[in-house]
Amino acid sequence: MAKRLKDGVEKAGPRLPADAAVAAYPAGLSPEMFTPFGMLGLADELPVMVAFIDRDVRFRFLNKALADWFERPRSEILGRTLGEMIGEQAFLERQPAILAALAGERQSYRSNLKHPTRGQLTLQVELVPWHDSSAEVHGFIGLMTDVTEQRIAERALRESEARFRRIADSAPVMMWVTRRDRSRDFVNDAYGEFLGLSREGARTYDWTRAIHPDDLDRLIGESAAGEATLRPFTMEARYRRCDGEYRWLRSVSSPRFNADGSLAGFIGAASDITLAKEAELELKREVEERTALLTRSEAQFRAIFETVLEVLVLLNPDGTIIELNRKEAEWRAGDPRQAIGVKIWESPTLRAYPQHIPLIKDAVKRAARGESFNQEVAMERDGAPTAYLDISIQPVRDEGGKLIYLLFEARDITDLKAAQAQLRQSQKMEALGQLTGGIAHDFNNLLTVVVGGLDIVAKRAEDAKLKRYAENALSAAERGARLTGQLLAFSRVQRLEVRPTPVVPIIVNMRPLLRNVLGPGIEKRFDLDEDEQSVMADPTQLEVAVLNLAINARDAMPDGGILTFRTRSVKIENDPELDDGDYIALSIADTGPGMNEEVAARAFEPFFTTKDVGKGTGLGLSMVYGMAKQSGGIARIDSKPGVGTAVTMWFRLAEQKTAAADVDDPAPDQAEFNPQDASVMVIDDDPDVRGFIVASLEEQGYRVREASDGRKGLKAIAQDKPDLVIIDFIMPGLSGAEVANRILAEQPDQSILFVSGYSETEAVRQVAPDALVLTKPFRAEALDQAVRSALAKG
Repeated sequence: MAKRLKDGVEKAGPRLPADAAVAAYPAGLSPEMFTPFGMLGLADELPVMVAFIDRDVRFRFLNKALADWFERPRSEILGRTLGEMIGEQAFLERQPAILAALAGERQSYRSNLKHPTRGQLTLQVELVPWHDSSAEVHGFIGLMTDVTEQRIAERALRESEARFRRIADSAPVMMWVTRRDRSRDFVNDAYGEFLGLSREGARTYDWTRAIHPDDLDRLIGESAAGEATLRPFTMEARYRRCDGEYRWLRSVSSPRFNADGSLAGFIGAASDITLAKEAELELKREVEERTALLTRSEAQFRAIFETVLEVLVLLNPDGTIIELNRKEAEWRAGDPRQAIGVKIWESPTLRAYPQHIPLIKDAVKRAARGESFNQEVAMERDGAPTAYLDISIQPVRDEGGKLIYLLFEARDITDLKAAQAQLRQSQKMEALGQLTGGIAHDFNNLLTVVVGGLDIVAKRAEDAKLKRYAENALSAAERGARLTGQLLAFSRVQRLEVRPTPVVPIIVNMRPLLRNVLGPGIEKRFDLDEDEQSVMADPTQLEVAVLNLAINARDAMPDGGILTFRTRSVKIENDPELDDGDYIALSIADTGPGMNEEVAARAFEPFFTTKDVGKGTGLGLSMVYGMAKQSGGIARIDSKPGVGTAVTMWFRLAEQKTAAADVDDPAPDQAEFNPQDASVMVIDDDPDVRGFIVASLEEQGYRVREASDGRKGLKAIAQDKPDLVIIDFIMPGLSGAEVANRILAEQPDQSILFVSGYSETEAVRQVAPDALVLTKPFRAEALDQAVRSALAKG
């Protein structure tokens, strides 16, 4: 065998002398390293198997690793041929590589070799020719590595890859494997089918070209961000399928790493979620619509009920606070969130009100037994205002009826209780007003008889003393009539009738009433414009407004003070609440303690009052403000703590100075009028008033008939039409308005004169625009003038 190898190799030149070889190595190294023993020691330390085989293919040198692999002593291998060690057949299979190495060509190959004890093994072999300086090859160095396990691993990897491909191709989802540079190493059949391309075409296809334009920028950004995390990430977008239809795909990408832990690329899978996504988008749309509706509904609800939001606390059955809302309340102590996790009776709020701890403990126990608890409590402590709460604790059960939570609710009813007290006071005042209005109405009827009778006595008395007494009594009765009008205004029976009204005379005439109302402790000062100009206002309501403001000022100065009434002319321009023009400003100012900005800002609100319960309804200033606004003006407050309060009402200047009475002036032809030519029907439920009117008219020469109610009057009118019908506006049964309606329906030209204890001008105009109104009480002379005017007008 060795002979055959020698025959196939050309003879080389002489070998390099040993001393020359040693001399060629760098200085500083021990020469012993290059002796046979030094080289053998070095080779034995190598992790690979090393051998030198000469041209006779005999082992002339081998390291310990190779001897151990053959499982024989080194001495038994040296001098033997390669064929003797590995077998003739194995040698023949490797002969071409051996001949090439002996010819000076380096060889590298991997081969399987049957080991005597270990069976079939795989070796990675390197054959390096060994030649001298003359290039003559004297043999070769064999470098061998046992790669059996690596080969098994590679085979297993190939088999795994094959299985992966088969699994991936049979999967109903698209799958791919990318490198670090995002190029694809593998795509499955589903991937290619989606794109309508071959596997190779799909592998090299730029996937960004298939993304929907609206999703492109977002998806590229999400992909870069996901890859940067080196963790699995999911994306959703629309991709164009081979048939041109865009489909929603959900992709999941996971990083894959090399053996050294460095990033190798990503493996991903994508599934078609179009149906689910469309359903999700539809659901999302519906949810958004319902959410928007709910948001609007909640906003509306909160806008209405924001002031009555309750404090809510969710508890475990043992009383431990799980969650609570952040409703702000003066009685709540500290940050409410600090109470989470503690028993409710140990919360900061209840520690501030220890008197309620036993009650709350008992309430929690009862609720934990399934009972509902509800009670009103007063939150009282030093240095804080008292609050009244309506508290309740309700058991909360699951669908199976098991008690799982307790719900604590606390509703602040402080304002409610105050409002209830004010309502009771208001109801008392309303009842008093109704009583006052009824009394004033009846009193007006009495005064009509009294005034009429005294007027007749005063005119007919020949005795001067009797005449003076009658006139004094008549003056007192007329003062009583003015008082009755104020009582009617107080009871709010009078309707607002805006007409030219002189301000200064009203204030002057009210001085006696103000003196009685204010008492001696209040000094009254009047700074009134001498030019008695008239404003557009209701005279009675103006009196009531002045009276209300005076009473408020009196209450603000319990120890006395100064109350100033002042009028002045003002020209208004560019005022946001008033039209441009001329106005009269009526100011009533006190020297009381004044109000802060917050109180002054709310002073005109209905039911707002700073007085104690039972001492005020909170309606006086609101009535003043409403009266001024309805009159075309405004009311404003100027107040400073420690200085006092001034309420100013602005009224539009009237075109004439004095208010025109309904029946002041006689008609032009009254002087020629003959009462005996006129017939009058009087309809009034009060017999005394009716008797006075009938007697006065008969004395003037009128032909008079009378009826005690509307139905009788209508029946009499149907039988014989009178020239004038005098009707009491307020009557039981058919009212004066109803009687007038029925009369005018039959006789549109019928002359009508209303008499009333109230100011009913507006109501009369709605029923009978041409009718006149005579206000009770009145003298016989005023009655005669009103009748003449009504007949002349008709």
